Amino acid sequence: MKRFTPLALILPLAVALATPAAAQNRNDTNRPTINQLVAQDEARIAQLKANLRVNQDQERDWSRFETALKDISKKRAERRLALMDEWDKREAEKDKKPLTHTEALRKHADALALRAEEIRALADAAEPFSEKLNNAQRQQVDQIIKTYVQTPFIPEDPRRRNF
Repeated sequence: MKRFTPLALILPLAVALATPAAAQNRNDTNRPTINQLVAQDEARIAQLKANLRVNQDQERDWSRFETALKDISKKRAERRLALMDEWDKREAEKDKKPLTHTEALRKHADALALRAEEIRALADAAEPFSEKLNNAQRQQVDQIIKTYVQTPFIPEDPRRRNF
């Protein structure tokens, strides 16, 4: 039987809090800001550090890992808001021309390339930190890494059309 960790409580809560922002009506200008989106991830990262009980020997490597997580969070928030703006712009156009299949493929390829860079950076930062962790700490770090790797490029948005 799997052990239930506090991290398992935090991740669904963060997803639940982020969902209303992703499901806003396209005419609603109260879209979350980059700072709001990043703050949610920073709270999760701070909670992870508290749960791990990082010691002085691990602190240097933790800082590098934390920086990588925060960088990824900020880049994803920026891309998310840029895509939402793009979707709004497409919806506002008179002819509402949908993406062609080739445009969608190129956008998807670009998104995958960005994710690959992020995952490499995360792996580079996580490796030295992971080596200094005990088994319980390593399980928690592995879970957060899986979350970052498996999370979709952009959460589904009702404005997403033909993509």
